[in-house]
Amino acid sequence: MHHALWRLLRYAKPHAGILVLAFACMAVLGLATGAYAYLLGPALRFLLSGGEEGFASAHRVPWLANLPREAALWGFPVFVLAVGAVKGVGYLGQFYFMGLFAQRVVKDLRRDLFLRLTALSPSQLSKERTGDLLSRFSSDVMAVELAAMYTVGSYLRDTIQVLVLASVALAMSPVLGGLMLAVIPLAALPASKLTRKVLKGTREGQAHLGQLAGQLHEGLGGLRTIQAFNGQQAELARFESYAKAHEEAVVGAAWARGGVPGLMEVLAAAALAGALGYAAATRAMEPEALLSLLTAVILVYQPVKDLGRVTQFAVQAGAAGERLLALLDLKHPVEDATGAGPAPALRESLRMEDVRFFYGERRALEGLTLDLKVGQVAALVGGSGGGKSTVTSLLLRFERPQQGRILLDGMDADTYTAASVRSQFALVTQEPLLFHGTVLENLRHARPEATKEEVEAAAKVANADAFIQALPQGYDTRIGERGVTLSGGQRQRLCIARAVLSKAPVLVLDEATSSLDPENEREVQAALAKVLPGRTALVIAHRLSTVTNADVIHVVEAGRIVESGSHADLLQKEGRYAAMWRLQTSGPIERGAA
Repeated sequence: MHHALWRLLRYAKPHAGILVLAFACMAVLGLATGAYAYLLGPALRFLLSGGEEGFASAHRVPWLANLPREAALWGFPVFVLAVGAVKGVGYLGQFYFMGLFAQRVVKDLRRDLFLRLTALSPSQLSKERTGDLLSRFSSDVMAVELAAMYTVGSYLRDTIQVLVLASVALAMSPVLGGLMLAVIPLAALPASKLTRKVLKGTREGQAHLGQLAGQLHEGLGGLRTIQAFNGQQAELARFESYAKAHEEAVVGAAWARGGVPGLMEVLAAAALAGALGYAAATRAMEPEALLSLLTAVILVYQPVKDLGRVTQFAVQAGAAGERLLALLDLKHPVEDATGAGPAPALRESLRMEDVRFFYGERRALEGLTLDLKVGQVAALVGGSGGGKSTVTSLLLRFERPQQGRILLDGMDADTYTAASVRSQFALVTQEPLLFHGTVLENLRHARPEATKEEVEAAAKVANADAFIQALPQGYDTRIGERGVTLSGGQRQRLCIARAVLSKAPVLVLDEATSSLDPENEREVQAALAKVLPGRTALVIAHRLSTVTNADVIHVVEAGRIVESGSHADLLQKEGRYAAMWRLQTSGPIERGAA
């Protein structure tokens, strides 16, 4: 079995009871099928002769010889009906329990995938294409679902049927039965080679399908840009290249997949022809015994072919499992240390001490030291790429510094769980992220147990209550995916209200107004003017006009703090901050500086 499937088997263990019930139904089904084959020959001879000849093969089922002629004549149709009913119940139970088993397995798998993805750091997820992740959640999980539903059950059901029917065939004639069954091991080697080709093609096909999904996601997300630059043909060419690669991989796998039953069909026909020729030449068997033998062998070939077919499901699930396990195996860069406990609410200060951090080879922070006292509003300003937003990632434990420490009230953050450290912060980012749902549901995302009164109070602090009340259903209004029905300023004020509702000790505003137009920025600034007084806050900004009231402003360049002070103090220093201020307010524009 594929190593990925071995690892995925752990999802089956909690539902072993369901499998036992399914296996019981399969065992009944296999035995009933064997009974058909075993009795078919003597039954037909008895019925066609009107019962006059009795059971020529009654020695194989002695109790039949004692049945009265009339009882046997009517009993066989009843017996056939009874066996059919038993098989019907077996099929029903098998498919119900295997379907239930598959859904339970997939539900657990999807849950773990969702938990893993939502537990990864933003930098880890940024390396993956969103469309590819969605493809893994859909097509890859579906491949595992099909394998759980059909492969597990078919392996047992078909194996039982093969063993029962092979036993019947060998009981009828060890020589002829053995000859006709010999094709099964003969087909194993070429079938295994074809299966490896199926695995290779399936693995490549799943990867190309992820590329297709990623291309589609990017195309829909960048639709305005594509149309603005008339880039449809270029995007189509890229899409078709992925589609062509996917087609070639899938067609190659389909060719190899079809070779397994085709090979089995040819070998089975050859074995049957040889056995029939031998039986005709030697006349070594009674007609009814030969009929039972042929029935058993013909019936045994079908589950063997089915085993080959469902093996393809297993192969596809193995390729999909590799991609799923690659996600499940990802580890967050900040794992809780052994013995880590919950962090108490911040009481005095937060400190980043001589912190260094690199994204691969690119330096983001180089010996940065930052202090934030409780009740203080501190600002980080500077050009793009200076390391300001990296500070946020480190504070919220999205990343771990390669050197230096982060201290909460003098205690190393590593002594606390990452989740409890994050609970110290309420984050408002440049992109106001809202979820599909109602206003109330979005605000309670910060604190699900918050009362309606607490939600409304937080919205009032963020200057959001008035426009919320004006919505068609007020707080119960659905705002669409990412809050598409609201303006940028309204979305950002909801994010601020959500941060206020969280009651986290430290408010972090990471470029919270940089993407807004002047009117919406004024609305958000008015909200922040009510939120910030008396709170502990870290404000990261490009626009210096948004941080003039901060208690302390730190200028960050090349991963270091190069200046610190109040707005007035920094202007008097005539340093980097003063130069940035003049440039953003009334500084001259140099001609020729393209």
